[in-house]
Amino acid sequence: MLIEPQFRTSVSDQIWSARARLARMVAFEVELAATEADIGLIPQAAADAIRAASLADGLDASSIFEAARDAGNPAIPFASAFTAHVTALNKDAGRFVHFGATSQDVIDTAHMLALKATRDQVLKDLDRVKSSLTALAQRYAETPIAARTLLQQATPITFGAKAAHWLLAIRRSYASIDRLIETDLLVQLAGASGTLAVLNPHGSTVRAGLARRLGLADPLGNWQTTREPLLAIASALVGAMQSAAKIAGDIQLLASTEVGELAEGLRAGGGGSSAMPHKRNPVDSLVPIAAAHIGSGLLASLSASGIQEQERSPGRWHAEWTILPVVSTLALASADRLATLVETLSVDEARMRSNLDLLGGLLASEALSSALAAKLGRADAKALSGELVAKVRSEGRHLRDIALSDPRVSSALSLETLTDIFEYRDAIAAAATEAHRIAGLADN
Repeated sequence: MLIEPQFRTSVSDQIWSARARLARMVAFEVELAATEADIGLIPQAAADAIRAASLADGLDASSIFEAARDAGNPAIPFASAFTAHVTALNKDAGRFVHFGATSQDVIDTAHMLALKATRDQVLKDLDRVKSSLTALAQRYAETPIAARTLLQQATPITFGAKAAHWLLAIRRSYASIDRLIETDLLVQLAGASGTLAVLNPHGSTVRAGLARRLGLADPLGNWQTTREPLLAIASALVGAMQSAAKIAGDIQLLASTEVGELAEGLRAGGGGSSAMPHKRNPVDSLVPIAAAHIGSGLLASLSASGIQEQERSPGRWHAEWTILPVVSTLALASADRLATLVETLSVDEARMRSNLDLLGGLLASEALSSALAAKLGRADAKALSGELVAKVRSEGRHLRDIALSDPRVSSALSLETLTDIFEYRDAIAAAATEAHRIAGLADN
């Protein structure tokens, strides 16, 4: 596969290997025959022979996929080779291979089986992510950190609250991918022109049975040139990539030298520079960010290819064959790397706390202004707060000291209230409550 190893996993390599692709097409034929035998469309002995043939050696995946160059798609040389293979083992069973199906039925269903395997593994990795983020949210629920809006320090929150908000995004992505099995991971069985004419009047029964046997959903009809299910699957996978990239990007920013609040876990031979021995470069966080960039473009391409002509598309359907494996592979790599990233994350609580003081107490200005507004009115409080902030910037003094020395402030607010404000107690308490609340939510 023409994707750098950094953006693949052992699971993605297995799913999209020629051997696995061939096995999925074989599974389609085996379960199609078994379903047809169940309702008497073909002899049970033929279905049994087809299943037995699937377990015997005799098919060469490489030659079958290479033959697709001239055939137009791999299902044509596959059906021919598999029929010959079955016939060699059981002369009478060969004529019942691929009964009532067409090439697109095999290819679409095989792709759906691959995407189902992708779904299952991505969910496993996202479970790891959810577990780690839940632990971070609870452990650091009261650890103060500066929130950054438009990349500037804003108000105090806690790292636990930040991790909890990451967790919410992953839960949404998990739910979107999880429900694909019921809504969009569909079997394809429509026949030559979408009506299952050869199987009439049993076509819908065969399709439903085949879906059950393969662990896919029954589309209740033909989707050969209505491709929204694939777009929904890819959208869910790219959405998960986007959530992963957001988390990875935040970690990168918080791990920058000047911030230094987080760091990726150290790995043997990882994070170095070819020229600068002191560097500790990001490694795991790079993959989700790159995957999301690529995935968004692939999603647009899949959307464009989904507008397909008449009962079979010449070209746009074929474009999916390149897009889907890459989206799957990137989703798998993104989820795997994110899981490792959050499992091994290094948190510097002291640095988080010290960075809160970089602006001389200005992160308390919102809380101070709100407290003054309750006593002086909104307009007067805003004017006074603006004056105090200006002094911080012009005199280089801490906002706490300036506020305590101003009689307008001291007459309006008690020393206890001011202490709470400049120790960020309410802000930390609110963030901690949010962190614990989100971490305690049941997964849906």
